[in-house]
Amino acid sequence: MSHKESLLIALSRALAAASGLNEQAVRTLLTEPKNRDFGDLAFPCFTLAKTLKKSPPACAVELGAKLVLPQGVHEAYAAGPFLNFRFDRSEIVRDTLTNILSPQPAPRRPQTVIVEYSSPNIAKPFHVGHLRATLIGNCLDRVYRKLGWNTVSINHLGDWGTQFGYVWAGCKLWGYPAEPTVASLVELYRRATALKEEQENRQGPDPDCSGDVNEIARGFFIDLEKGEDYAVDFWRRCVEISLDYLKKTYQRLGVAFDHYTGESFYSDKLEGVKQRLEASGLLVQSQGALGVELGTELGFARIYTPDGRSLYLTRDLATAIYRYETFRFDNALYVVGAPQALHFKQLKGVLRALGLTYADRITHVAFGHVLGMKTRGAGDFIELNEFLDEAYERALDAYRSQVTKRPEGLDESEVARAVALAAILFSNLCRTNIKDVHFKWEHALEFQGDSGPYLLYACARINGIKEKAAKAGIVYNPGARLDSLTEDSAYRLVQTLGGFVEVCEKTAAENEPALLANYALELAKAFSQAYMELKVVGEASDRAEARLALFEATHRVLAEALTMLGITPLERM
Repeated sequence: MSHKESLLIALSRALAAASGLNEQAVRTLLTEPKNRDFGDLAFPCFTLAKTLKKSPPACAVELGAKLVLPQGVHEAYAAGPFLNFRFDRSEIVRDTLTNILSPQPAPRRPQTVIVEYSSPNIAKPFHVGHLRATLIGNCLDRVYRKLGWNTVSINHLGDWGTQFGYVWAGCKLWGYPAEPTVASLVELYRRATALKEEQENRQGPDPDCSGDVNEIARGFFIDLEKGEDYAVDFWRRCVEISLDYLKKTYQRLGVAFDHYTGESFYSDKLEGVKQRLEASGLLVQSQGALGVELGTELGFARIYTPDGRSLYLTRDLATAIYRYETFRFDNALYVVGAPQALHFKQLKGVLRALGLTYADRITHVAFGHVLGMKTRGAGDFIELNEFLDEAYERALDAYRSQVTKRPEGLDESEVARAVALAAILFSNLCRTNIKDVHFKWEHALEFQGDSGPYLLYACARINGIKEKAAKAGIVYNPGARLDSLTEDSAYRLVQTLGGFVEVCEKTAAENEPALLANYALELAKAFSQAYMELKVVGEASDRAEARLALFEATHRVLAEALTMLGITPLERM
């Protein structure tokens, strides 16, 4: 237990004794003031006012007069309807920085969490529409690991379905590409689906006698589900080509998965799903399909087409059942866009109808759209690698134009790649999941704004402080006297550092990377304020060592926060 947590418990007891309120209720009401100048904690007196039938400001004054301050709480004072508290700074500073600079290994937890994210379709390009799912999932994956969870990350590839039938139909009509790539497979798919639409709208016979493209595609997928050799061989080749392309793209993003387990993996488990549903008497025919009736709110969940083909819900049922039986998960996150909300409600509804209580351990991490993420000459569809290429070019220009003091001998290409990713990642993660992201290059690449490059620059600036200090003979000393850190800016920075673990816990509890992203921004700003006021070189040795220890702790926490966001910290910029 940290010193701050001990103070929170002691203060809750003292407030409960003075107010007559329940200790747990008091602890729930205690909060950190939005403006840290008001103190370390604040107790709102609105609840107490109802009990005493007095105004909240009067209650704050009266409570302050009765309260016996526990050891470590330096001051209590009324401010309107709040009773604010200031702690003994020296103990908070010493405890917070010691925990960061001499950390204990995080305890392993018994819980298992599955994080499914990214999940692009095979035989289709990775476009920017998949990006936000990838970045949110990657951040949550890293946060859960940091907190000691047994974390399993899965890329649930869309490698099963009728779309392969259209690629096959394209090959039958126009030939298999001599050197197949994802782009060539996509072109075949595009031509085949365009012909399908033309055939559906045409009146009269087909002058080219090309055959019914839709029937070719459906027939192929039926054969694929039956395991026909020709269909399986063609499908497997499409998967190999796509996986090679996707893994190279993920490498550029710094993203990795424990498992690439697509829908195809569950193809031999679909019959078991059907047997469960039939045995339970849930499977009925309605609306031209086989499915489960889930009532007025969730409606009819379609599970099979009339000709017996599986649907997304079929495969997701098989997936959920397999994952629980294999991993015994305590939480299973599906990082998928908000438009799929009904699908996941129906998934959980069918699992509950089957009596599978782990349905309530499934969480749909929904998110909004990314608007404005375009390249210079692109239309509506943007391939992610093209976007990353342009991001690099823009980042290099921004770095050269906005950063005037650049270290000699620096690899500007490495800096530009890191800045480009930081700009994209922070722009996508700094807003709560469900809100749309309005991406603008000029904002994303600002080195002095609320941006990823600003965070990188703050981290690199701390290394600059350490380098200058080392040249002056001042190095980080684990035994530095931290009680000399009495300045307001130093204490505000320590207060921010002390909130790191809580922010990580809350990020996981709410599955909201925006909490961590905005914490990193708050920490970088607190550091920038302290940097302006707390010199290291030229100060007395005790004070210089203490300040250097403060900046060392800040660097460790900021670098770890950036890493969990997926951003690679830079030593120099």
